[in-house]
Order: sequence, then structure tokens, then C-alpha cells
Amino acid sequence: MAAAVGARLRVIAHVDRMGPQYAAYWGLMAQGSLPRAGDSQLLVEVSPSNAVFPLTDVAMKRTSVRSAGTLVERDFGLMELHADTADAVLEAADAILEALAMGWADRMAPTVISSQLLPNITPDHSQLFNKVRRGAWTLPGDTLYVLEVSPAAWVYLIANEVEKGVDIELVRAAGTGLYGRLIVAGTESAAQTAESTALAVIESVGQRAVIAGDPAGGR
Repeated sequence: MAAAVGARLRVIAHVDRMGPQYAAYWGLMAQGSLPRAGDSQLLVEVSPSNAVFPLTDVAMKRTSVRSAGTLVERDFGLMELHADTADAVLEAADAILEALAMGWADRMAPTVISSQLLPNITPDHSQLFNKVRRGAWTLPGDTLYVLEVSPAAWVYLIANEVEKGVDIELVRAAGTGLYGRLIVAGTESAAQTAESTALAVIESVGQRAVIAGDPAGGR
């Protein structure tokens, strides 16, 4: 595992139970094994991007996890692992962290880049969002919540938590590159609740990650 030593851990996130919309969204993007609603999931974002390959290798050799794919771009690499049970996913996380000689606290805390509510969108604006959707349609009159966060992969954990806590439509969750982006649509009340849920998740994770170089620990 020498190839993984020296890699920077940006995100390691455990999604305990994938929601129906969230799992279907990953199924749409999947290059490998299709996840199902209720599966447990692990997301790991690292740099340099090629570090995802040896880390995925050690996780798959140590545990019974499957993968929807690895997403590799210029600066960062993202691996997705899932299994029927949380035990297998957490065992994979332990194997990855051991290979990196790191702990859960060494991940980067999520930072909000922008958080926006767009009430009562017009038909033309709705069509613009539908051009970039990967999930649900937006409709005229919807209120949208749009979040931008760094590191990017945190957006997936946030998307699942929003789905679990709010009756809202998942339009897009893009978790690669410099910033992650989440778009959800619904009533004005639902969108407001989605915003408060997302910000609460970010605050909670931030309390258990590296903040200004000070590891706070925990998953």
C-alpha cells in the first residue's frame, strides 16, 4: 500500500441507510454494482486522484463491499463502496484508514460555499434546471434549495440526510471536483427544512473532523 501513503484524505463519510431517491440516483450514475435502497455506503475522496485505485483494492480484498464505481478527475478521486450491512462498510473504512495511516478525524470538515433558496421558480427557470438534472424534474412554482459545499463528496451524505428528513425531490447531487452541489425541489416549507437539515449535517460533521488542524475525532 505504499501508493496510498502520503495521500490526502479529504472526505470519508458513512451513509448508514441509502434512501430510495438517493439509491436510485447512484444507480443512474453507477459504472459498477448497483446500490439499493437500505444499503450502507462509504464515500472516500482523496488526492492525488489515482490513490483511489489502491485504496479500493485493499477494501475489496479485506471485505465484502461492492462498488458503484470510482470517479477520477484531475485533482481528486472519489470511491463509492456499499454493502447490505453497515459492518462490512465500516470494516472497509477501517482498512482504508489503516492503509492511509489515518483516522476518521483526519478528514476535512465541510465548508458551505453558498446556500440559496429560490422560491416559486418560473417556467423558463424550471426548464434551465431540468437541463442539468440527474434525478427529479423541477416544475414551475417549485421552491428550490441549492447548496454548494467543499470538499465536494460531502454533498452525497447531505443529500441522503435531506431525503430522510424532508419530503422533497432530489434533482441533482454532484460530488466531484472542487465543490459539491445539491439541488432539491418542493414546497417552500420543504425547501426551508432542507436548508436547515443540510446546515445541521454540516455543523455536526464539522465538529468531528479536522478544524483548523485540530482533530476532534469520531465518525
